[in-house]
Amino acid sequence: MRFQLINFVCPAILCSLCLLVGQPLSAQSGTVERSDEIRRALQRADYQLAVDLADSAIAHFDNFAPKQLAEIHTLRALVASEKGDRSQVDVHFLAALQLNPNQKLDTIFFSPALQQHFESMRARLPASEAAGHVETRYVMVSDPRLTAAWKSLVLPGWGQRFKGENARGNIFTFASVALAGAALTSHFLRTSARDDYFNANELNVAAAYDRYNKYHLLRNNLALGLGLVWSAAILDALIFKPKPGKIALRLSPRKISNEKNLTVLVTFSF
Repeated sequence: MRFQLINFVCPAILCSLCLLVGQPLSAQSGTVERSDEIRRALQRADYQLAVDLADSAIAHFDNFAPKQLAEIHTLRALVASEKGDRSQVDVHFLAALQLNPNQKLDTIFFSPALQQHFESMRARLPASEAAGHVETRYVMVSDPRLTAAWKSLVLPGWGQRFKGENARGNIFTFASVALAGAALTSHFLRTSARDDYFNANELNVAAAYDRYNKYHLLRNNLALGLGLVWSAAILDALIFKPKPGKIALRLSPRKISNEKNLTVLVTFSF
């Protein structure tokens, strides 16, 4: 009887487990394909397509690994160089170095002059912190969804609470615990009803069978519901990004000795 109960819960959870294993692999392959697409566009001298592919990837940077995004920035800088836009070359080279300080340029695509300029920027990188210089910086924040999905695989709702979604996590946990308890209770009632059915005489065998069949169907439906709730908790943790917390922004002037400019100190409170 134990195996029958497990058969209703495991398939849905196993499907979710396959999604967990396949998700990082598919994401990684997608980033590699984007870099290759940009290179192919550059080989055809289709610079507009290369720009569109690179800018699209940069706009959706959270879908790419840091090293892959750094590679895309270097290719975007190459397009800017072909168009004579030196400022954009510096912007994208700097972004690439921020993402991957050990980034190397492809000698097939990048001229010796560009490679030398890239290395000079790498050497000057610590000096780019000068006061008054404004630049766009990447702050890499880890995506908690994959870890949350594994936690919800262990206990429904745990992953939601890990992402800060306590109300949703409590709903999944309560629902799964309630369904699991009800399924176990109906399983024991089914076992008792089955014994009564096997020991029934001709007068009460029909009633005993009806009772046995009722608890049999109830147990199976509850086990199926538990599997669905469990799978929903895993998929919810894997698919939906956590909501950003509330941020309080405070600005205050700060005087720095031997500086002629005014520095503004920005404090974020989460």
